[in-house]
Amino acid sequence: MAARKQQIRKFTRPQILFHWVYASAWIVLVLTGTTFLWRPDPHGPAVGLGALLQGSVGQWLRLVHRVAAVVLMAAPLLWLALEPRRVLSELRELMIIRRNDIQYLLVAPLHYTFGRPPLPPQGKYNGGHKLNFWVVVLTFVGFVVSGITMWFFRGVVAAETFRLMLLIHNVCFWLGLGMGMLHIYLTVLHPFTRQALSAMISGFVDLKYATAEHSEWVEEQLRSGQAEVREAPAASGGSD
Repeated sequence: MAARKQQIRKFTRPQILFHWVYASAWIVLVLTGTTFLWRPDPHGPAVGLGALLQGSVGQWLRLVHRVAAVVLMAAPLLWLALEPRRVLSELRELMIIRRNDIQYLLVAPLHYTFGRPPLPPQGKYNGGHKLNFWVVVLTFVGFVVSGITMWFFRGVVAAETFRLMLLIHNVCFWLGLGMGMLHIYLTVLHPFTRQALSAMISGFVDLKYATAEHSEWVEEQLRSGQAEVREAPAASGGSD
């Protein structure tokens, strides 16, 4: 009988919990936020989905949007409370962009389309992860600042300030949506990179895949004795 494939732990349970809480809130915000893009002119007839913003349906949409916004803002605090030291170490890894990360961003589109050129060695997070991280952070800040201003200070701040906050909110929406769709495509649909999805379900990822994608991290984990390696569960057949 052939030996089962091996897997290496990449994420902890608190990290997985944080990811899915944040992702769930993000999805709700996107769905309800799309409706607000059709916000009707208060002095004219409703257009498109803007009609949903009127009456009791509109009140519920606004409530759901705001509840999801609170969950999104609270999600990082949940992870910080559960694993404060790990949060800091993970943030340090994500924030530092190295030469190999830039090289990764330059060659990744060709590599994942044609299989060449080879990817440069990467740590636990590759250049794509780091780019996604910075987009998430910048849009998070933009959403929070503009959203709180529009939610609590409408009628208090100047009209020009309110319109600026609305513009920032919309720009963050489109930027975050674009990166989010790319993230979903790569982790769910792309025939090679979708192998990474198991790391956000069980915490473990295929060792062979991790070595190809994150060779520096795998080597460091094995060398330091910190690697948690197991045989892939029989039910998954090691394919995740």
